[in-house]
Amino acid sequence: MAGIGFRLNNMARGGGLVGIAGAAGYGALISAGPWLLTVLATIGLETWTKARLAPGQQHDMLAVTVYCFCLSAVAASPVNLLSVRLVADRLFVKDQMGVPALLLGGIAAASLLALVLGSLVFGALCALSFIQASLAILLVIWLTQIWVISPLLTAIEQYRIIFLAYAAGAAVAGGLLATPVERTLAAVCAGTGVTLAILLVTLRRYFCAPLGRAAVDLPGRKTFVLMIAAGFASTAAIWIDKWLLWFAPGSVAAAGSLRVNPINDHGSFLGLLTIVPGMALILIVTETRFDHAFRRMLSACTGTATLTAIEQARRGLAGVIFYDLRLTVILQSLIVGLSWVFAVPLFDLLGADTRGIFAFRNTVIGVLFHLVVLQKTIYLAYYDLFGCILLVWTSFCVTSGLMVWAQWQLGVAGFGLGYMAGAIVAAAVALTMVSKATQDLTYLLFVGNNPSMVGSGHHRLWI
Repeated sequence: MAGIGFRLNNMARGGGLVGIAGAAGYGALISAGPWLLTVLATIGLETWTKARLAPGQQHDMLAVTVYCFCLSAVAASPVNLLSVRLVADRLFVKDQMGVPALLLGGIAAASLLALVLGSLVFGALCALSFIQASLAILLVIWLTQIWVISPLLTAIEQYRIIFLAYAAGAAVAGGLLATPVERTLAAVCAGTGVTLAILLVTLRRYFCAPLGRAAVDLPGRKTFVLMIAAGFASTAAIWIDKWLLWFAPGSVAAAGSLRVNPINDHGSFLGLLTIVPGMALILIVTETRFDHAFRRMLSACTGTATLTAIEQARRGLAGVIFYDLRLTVILQSLIVGLSWVFAVPLFDLLGADTRGIFAFRNTVIGVLFHLVVLQKTIYLAYYDLFGCILLVWTSFCVTSGLMVWAQWQLGVAGFGLGYMAGAIVAAAVALTMVSKATQDLTYLLFVGNNPSMVGSGHHRLWI
């Protein structure tokens, strides 16, 4: 993301107030625009189903939609981080040979996992008709492929195409919506298919090398495993409180054996929307500044700089990390305050159940610390410390799950506390990992994570 960050930074500096506003808006569009569009489309779909479907059918449609997003995120999670890393490595050496095969392999692996998960949930656990189950499984597979492809298009800076593809898919789905449930699911699948087709065509036009095997520098076995595990842990960390609360007091059964918790789901998803300003800040400012400082550190290490100059560059990098943390916390704290104050008018405007305000407010606080986690795991990825990234997301996931069980009997008052507690603990772990790694960065660069010193396999550091 640092490449587009440089451009947005220049836009903000050279365009006055208009430039700042334009950079902020464009940054928000790039960093969270597709996800924001998806959430708004989902809210629109829910509003449409309330007006046109019977209550039982409405619950079934809500359950299918939520589970499709959940299963697709899980299916794509082991592949996303690894595929982006491998493609980025090929882009760095300006060699596209092997990239189409890598992409095809990643998409196929994620799609196979999506087929298994979708068949298990919608084919075995749901009271859906054959057509409904088939459409739901197809939706899971296509959403999984979109999850895998979208970050790759971000890596090649095709930001507008991603947003336009999501917008086109939402428009097609909205135009085709009809009753009964089969036709509603078919409309959603059609919109998803349009989005996927646009993304696939764009990806293939960019990576136009012949489909064949080529020499690709694969990461070592430990790094390979850590990247897959970290991808899954990051997804589980965000979803685990929702998974557990689907069976908590106040949840409802839908579509057979599936369960949803509308009060928590609505509140938490609305709360997660407050992540957009922080994501834009990371894109425009913090990652760009860190990338500059890290490059200066690498230049000092690979050039003729003295140890004193290298240490000065390392301290400069640490200063940038501290400054960016302070900036993120200040901005997001302002968003938290505004969200708490205007929570009631917002829920009244949307016509949502006001009991979800607890989940909304707790989630908003959690987002503040979640952004810190995202920011620090980006730094750890620069340091090539995927063991640390896995530890951070695992602490998020475990703490969130334990907190949900601890407040099980609180009811709606405890919604969102699991996510908030997980984010707080993970932020503390991430800050510790980044501080320690930055302090030892000179050693890591020259010895600890230097393949010429310790090899590329067995002896590289896990943490």
